[in-house]
Amino acid sequence: MSWLSGIIGGGIGAMLGGPFGALIGAAIGASMGGGQTRPQLEGGYAGGIHPSQQKQMLFFTAAFSMVGKLAKADGRVCDDEIAAIRRIARDAMGLDEQTRRFAIEILNQSKQSPETFGDYARQFGELFWQQQDMCQFMMSFLFEVAMADGNLHPEEERMLLEAKQAFRLPDAIYQSLYARYVGRQRPGSLGLEEHYRTLGVSSDISDADLKKLYRKKVAEYHPDKIEGKGLPPEFIKFANDKLAEINAAYEAICKARGI
Repeated sequence: MSWLSGIIGGGIGAMLGGPFGALIGAAIGASMGGGQTRPQLEGGYAGGIHPSQQKQMLFFTAAFSMVGKLAKADGRVCDDEIAAIRRIARDAMGLDEQTRRFAIEILNQSKQSPETFGDYARQFGELFWQQQDMCQFMMSFLFEVAMADGNLHPEEERMLLEAKQAFRLPDAIYQSLYARYVGRQRPGSLGLEEHYRTLGVSSDISDADLKKLYRKKVAEYHPDKIEGKGLPPEFIKFANDKLAEINAAYEAICKARGI
């Protein structure tokens, strides 16, 4: 993948402060069979790596660092969970061998680190909270991994709620994802008002404006637009999940309005 080749080729190690910087340096060091590399600032950004590649790297690192902590949520990391994570990386995300190895290295480093899930979630939130589409993609990924074994452990749910708060994610979005992945509704979830919030509109929007906004949102989450948002192309599946959420909200509203 272009962003990973650029990072390794550019010798980017602990280019950031906080948990992600340490993980990136350790993962690259382990991948290259050596110690951590140090960042070199050129052209206003580390190692000459384009800011869009840095953003993709940060998203990818955040995803697998939080997954490392989720995998230990019930107090142990079982073979089924590791197999499920590898399956998601290979099949759902279509990672090539190099990127898959890097992902597993980040996951392993995070499992051994003294930082908590909340530490990783908060750093991601600080970096991306103003890009709520990115936060929704991340939450979708976390739900997918948490439910890989078919059950949501209470500690996993606590972590997901911690991420929701760190990402400043609207409750309607969280409830929608919960219902989709967990398969049961929480009290008060997915009412018509929540569907309006999912689309980011008020209930008094006209039918014509509703249709116009719906088409705009569908265009925004088209797979061709993913890299432009700064999301690693490996996460295209979760763009499709967001499209499904938008479609479900729109269909529910249209049914209620008789249009």
